[in-house]
Parts: sequence; C-alpha cells; structure tokens
Amino acid sequence: MSGLGFDTHAYVKKLRAVGFTEEQAEVQTQVIVELIDGHLATKRDLKELEVVLRRDLKELDAALRRDLKELDAALRKDLNEVEAALKRDIEELRRDMKEMELRLRHDLTLRLGGMLAAGIAVVALLVKLF
Repeated sequence: MSGLGFDTHAYVKKLRAVGFTEEQAEVQTQVIVELIDGHLATKRDLKELEVVLRRDLKELDAALRRDLKELDAALRKDLNEVEAALKRDIEELRRDMKEMELRLRHDLTLRLGGMLAAGIAVVALLVKLF
C-alpha cells in the first residue's frame, strides 16, 4: 500500500480478474505506486509544507519589520537633518533680508538727503536770483 491509501493487493486482484497474469498485475501495480509516491502530494506532505511556509513567513515578517524600523529611523534622522538645515537657511535669509533692508534705508536716506540738499541749494539760488 502507498502513502495515499492505494490498496495494491486489491488492485492486483482486480487486474487478475480481467485476465492479467500475476506478473503483469504486479508490474502494473508497482508502476502506479511509483507514480503516486513520486508525483502526488499526500496530506502529510502538504501539512509539512504548510509548517515550513508558516515558519518562513514568520521569519520574513520579522525581517521586514526590522527593515521597516531601520528605514523609519533612517528617514526620521534624515528628515530631522533636512529640517535643521532648512531652519538654518531660513534664519540666514532673514539676516540677509534685514541687512538688505538696512542698506536700502541707508542708501535711501543718503539719496534723499542729497536730493534735499540739492533742492535747498536750488531754492537758495532761485531766491538769490529773484
């Protein structure tokens, strides 16, 4: 009998009943047993495979979770570094804008002062002439 519950004795008897010789029936039965044992999976085979697959899936799941945690930590670190760099850049831009504003005010004050002085000189000249 094979692992699939194939009753070889009953099969040989059936073959003998339809005219097979003992030798033919035995060879035929042996070929079928080899096919069944070599190519068909039993419930036990499937159960063993299931156990192996479940174990492999648990290991894979654990590895993926580890990788995700590492990736999450790396991404958070990178994000924090980018955020810090952006804050530095924003602060530097604010300082630059403040400096530009002060320079513009200074330049505007000088120009307006110069224009005012020129205007007063023109008015003084006009007063003298008239």
